[in-house]
Amino acid sequence: MIEEIAHNGLRLQKECVDAIEKYRFDKFRFEHAKGFVDAVETMKPFDSQSSEAFQLYRMSLMIHFNTLRSLTESIKPFESAFLEWMQTPVAFERLKELDPSFKESVEILARTVDESDQIVGIEAMRLANGFYGITSAKDFAAIPGSTLSVLAKIVEWAGIDKEHSITILASKSWGLLTSYVFGDMFLLVLRETGSIQKALEAEKRAMKRMLLEPVEMQTSIMRSFGFESFRPEDYYRIYIEKFTPYIDSAFKENVHPANIVVLPTHVGDVGHHIGWQYYSICRDEMNMDILRTHYATLERNVENAIENGYVKNIFDLSAFFTGISAAYIYRLLSDEGFTADMLTRLFTERFYHSIIRNQFNRYIVRELHVNDFMDFAARGERIGRDEWRIRGYRVDFSPLEESSYLNSGELYAFPFCNSATRFASLMKFVDMPCLLAPEPPSITVMVNAIAMNPEKAFAPVNLCKGCATAEIQPARCMLCRARNVI
Repeated sequence: MIEEIAHNGLRLQKECVDAIEKYRFDKFRFEHAKGFVDAVETMKPFDSQSSEAFQLYRMSLMIHFNTLRSLTESIKPFESAFLEWMQTPVAFERLKELDPSFKESVEILARTVDESDQIVGIEAMRLANGFYGITSAKDFAAIPGSTLSVLAKIVEWAGIDKEHSITILASKSWGLLTSYVFGDMFLLVLRETGSIQKALEAEKRAMKRMLLEPVEMQTSIMRSFGFESFRPEDYYRIYIEKFTPYIDSAFKENVHPANIVVLPTHVGDVGHHIGWQYYSICRDEMNMDILRTHYATLERNVENAIENGYVKNIFDLSAFFTGISAAYIYRLLSDEGFTADMLTRLFTERFYHSIIRNQFNRYIVRELHVNDFMDFAARGERIGRDEWRIRGYRVDFSPLEESSYLNSGELYAFPFCNSATRFASLMKFVDMPCLLAPEPPSITVMVNAIAMNPEKAFAPVNLCKGCATAEIQPARCMLCRARNVI
């Protein structure tokens, strides 16, 4: 089973890389993702797994893809941001219809939001003033400054059923319950009115609407940004009709509701990973080779680790996929004399300088991927200090050492003067590191792990992320809920 899951994860990663290489000089069309979707379609649960849980991911992605193709051939680059925020609202609303007690808990939580001025006000002002520094506003862990962290504080105060609390938090953790990000509405209204009280009330209204009417809220958010590639209402009409039976089936078979809101939303390879942004980044051959070599490094090392008995269970497999990727990122940095702390200090200084220039005219989610990238670099450095070992296995970097592009700095700089060509290319991925993370294999492992134990909530996760920012701002850890989100 481990070998099959690894094979599927690698295949999905390769489908993304191959599609980008094939179409990167074209205009993006949804049809370009068909190879990836076909690969997902061939994935099947094992006998020991819950088919109902497995289909929540598999069918969501296929219905998402076919729905988009029925509505439009492509999408504007800016509008691709909304594609993977549209699925969790459907599952969340359906759970309220299937379980009246869950609906009641959500309504109690919404009323509690109204009474949470102290929590909402303090956290919103901290974000407005850059108190937390670089943070991931949409993090699966309850790190300082994340939407999940704020929601967890309010959920704790609401005193609702614990299992309902887990589902709600999961929907804004590994799930993406609308494009709502805590702090954005506060900044917008504060900029427009100068009134902290009006900004506070606007933020509370937005959070309540996310809980009470997420589908309508997601549609209105998309409309507010002038979304026009297709009508969100048409998407929801088709998606809801076709996907609701899979939600109902999972609920009937006792798949934990927290898993029901998490699994459907991971459709980002259609229009996001295979999409405009990676096409543009990888028109530079050096960047394309960073992705190609990353895949080759993953393939060689994951297969070697399995063959030599280092992968004992499915969670080891996840550790290897992400650990090898982190090591690869740091190896690219360290080969040219850069450390993870250098990167963290550079972007932290940039963050505080930009706050002074654009305190209220910004989106809280802007540093999302920067934070993720820095965390990967920091983890990679820790692996490097351990002689490039992950759980005893030593990472094989021969694909990197054999890469003609990544070892030919003279293609980008005067010979003998290429001191930062890899660094310069790698920086193009700072705002878009999804495939270097790598998300397709990680999602494959997550889906299979949940399908093995469907009755146990996969999210939210109580763990320390070992944040890169904590290396230079250790006091952040005093304000972190990641170890005890619930």
